[in-house]
Amino acid sequence: MNKILLTAAIPAAGWALHASLLARKLRAERRDPLTGLWTRRPWMHRTERLIRQGHITHVLLLDLDGFKPVNDDFGHKAGDAVLTAEGARLDDFVTQNGGSRSVCARLGGDEFVAAISVQDLKAFIDGLAHELARPVPWPGGPLKVTASIGAVRVAKVQQPSASTVLEAADAAMYAIKRSRGRSGRRAHRRAASPTATTVNITSPAQEARASV
Repeated sequence: MNKILLTAAIPAAGWALHASLLARKLRAERRDPLTGLWTRRPWMHRTERLIRQGHITHVLLLDLDGFKPVNDDFGHKAGDAVLTAEGARLDDFVTQNGGSRSVCARLGGDEFVAAISVQDLKAFIDGLAHELARPVPWPGGPLKVTASIGAVRVAKVQQPSASTVLEAADAAMYAIKRSRGRSGRRAHRRAASPTATTVNITSPAQEARASV
């Protein structure tokens, strides 16, 4: 009898191990291993649902300026330290100021994204930019990067897809890089339709406006 129970227990233990490994794999796919933030796909799914439910007012796409020189001059460990620190700062700031349903992710490289619900976009972006510009401690000396931020308003009536909003934010972010250089913000008045147009370009000392 004991031999039968032992034999039956072996497959059960194998399935338990398999389930544990599968769960770990799924968690790894959902979370960025370096920053612990969501990865692109789960962020898209969550944001899509939150947009349909009317919980998101804006989507921000961020690209770190000065990150490549950090990697080149100090090495990849320093670059990883910057990504880890900036990911944590983004997550903390968005959690505290971006609304209870806010969600952020690392898209890859030095690009991050956040879906938020705020009334004062300018104040939010200025505060976030200030946080991200703080030097990151490093044995060879503090590491400093800044961020270019593309901001897009989500039109509740149209309920755009997460991919549409992300594309608009991406266009806004790269437009500010081309026109103003580093550490800029660009806002779309309506982030929602495929025909959305940019209405304001800002420098760090100027305002970032969006229709809210």
